[in-house]
Amino acid sequence: MNRRWSGLRAATLAMLVAAAGLPGSALAAQDSGAENYNCRALNDAGEHLKAANCFASLEAAGNHNGHLLYNLGNAWQQAGQTGAAILAYRRALLYMPRDGDLQANLQIARSKTRDDLLPPDERAALARTLLAPYDALSAADLLILGTTAWALLFSFLTLQMWRDEPLLSLPTVLLAIVAVAGLGGHLARSYQINEHPLAVVLADEVTLRSGRDLRSAEMARLHEGAELQVVEEAEGWIQVTLSTGQRGWLPQDSLGLARFVPGPKDR
Repeated sequence: MNRRWSGLRAATLAMLVAAAGLPGSALAAQDSGAENYNCRALNDAGEHLKAANCFASLEAAGNHNGHLLYNLGNAWQQAGQTGAAILAYRRALLYMPRDGDLQANLQIARSKTRDDLLPPDERAALARTLLAPYDALSAADLLILGTTAWALLFSFLTLQMWRDEPLLSLPTVLLAIVAVAGLGGHLARSYQINEHPLAVVLADEVTLRSGRDLRSAEMARLHEGAELQVVEEAEGWIQVTLSTGQRGWLPQDSLGLARFVPGPKDR
């Protein structure tokens, strides 16, 4: 029993330590109260561009959370910057996927775009129903769910070993499923956000091309606020997929990427 205990304890600790270091697990710092109030006061006074820059400076200072990005999106939308607003809302959804006000404001911003394109991550009705629990959880939520289930599983197995009871029981099986689903979902979500994020067109108009060259064939014209899926990033260009299935290349500086913490070129 001691060997079983030691092996299980080592495996559990390894899983918890690995999960704690996964991307996106500690990105919900609270924004500065007084400074955030000042930014909102600017927006309420009609100084929408100043408010947007104020919120952006707060995030640049290390305040990463969905509420700040939601306020940033509102300021951009009221300033008439539809693309920047959609990007801020999509980034806010990474933290707060269940927020009704956020989803409603995103829909309002989308109604102002010129291109008749669905979001590239829009699911079919059946898939939307089946994957609703997964879509309703953020990467941090999935991590918490998985690690909590794993800790409870460890506790159940420990108790059963001390009592010399069979390790396989309904509670342990269910907890194992939840732990694997939570941690696996967190890994999948983090990989998607980091490697193949959603992109939003920030330029008034940009040409989708067949290659990474201004001499490449023109495939389509896209406009501010269009949402695309990133396939690959290379040498100042980003390959994207549209909801129609069309694939091509866009200049990197014409897009913003929906990641937790954007790089200088993603803003």
